[in-house]
Amino acid sequence: MTNTPIRIVIAEDHLLVREGMKALIASRKGFEVVGEADNGLDVLKICQKARPDLLLLDLSMPKMSGLSTLRQIKCEIPETRILVITMHASREYVLPTLKEGADGYLLKGDDPEELFVAMKSVIKGNAYLSGVLSRQLINNYIIDSDAGSITADDPLSPLTKREREIFQLVAEGFTNQKIGEMLFISPRTVDRHRSNMMKKMKVHSAREIIELARQSGIIQP
Repeated sequence: MTNTPIRIVIAEDHLLVREGMKALIASRKGFEVVGEADNGLDVLKICQKARPDLLLLDLSMPKMSGLSTLRQIKCEIPETRILVITMHASREYVLPTLKEGADGYLLKGDDPEELFVAMKSVIKGNAYLSGVLSRQLINNYIIDSDAGSITADDPLSPLTKREREIFQLVAEGFTNQKIGEMLFISPRTVDRHRSNMMKKMKVHSAREIIELARQSGIIQP
């Protein structure tokens, strides 16, 4: 085991919260903040350049959502561990985030000490879930099991991975041209995936995609 500090990028659009996290991390040995950003696009650029060990990621980010940012970084820089830190505790946020590959999920109301426990855990390759959410998960499992239903339906289950990405980005308001740039595919390929996705989801416009995404909890109202 080396003494090299864990290199961290912080993605948080609220300056006060971001500065608080930096100060907290600076108070402990073994951790080093090597970058920060207040929007998803800048997070992606910083991580591409710095290739950090760990990204602390808020879900509610401008320009590119936390979920889209997570997806892109997992695709391009798979060695970077991602610990989501958010205010959203509902499973409509938790489940899609974990399915997209988040290594850990913390709540902003958690004890500061839990941040260090979570960071060390995900760096070792383990998954980490907020203690509050773990208790909720156990309770929900018991309730759902009693009701005869253990898992929640996935509204995007008919879609391929690429179609899911297109759905998410269209719901966030991106054009075919921009989606192509973000996913490194041509606008024509985006259009083909988008058409297939819309047929499967039985929607006919970007407005209907956005409404469905809101109803499903995939984007914020």
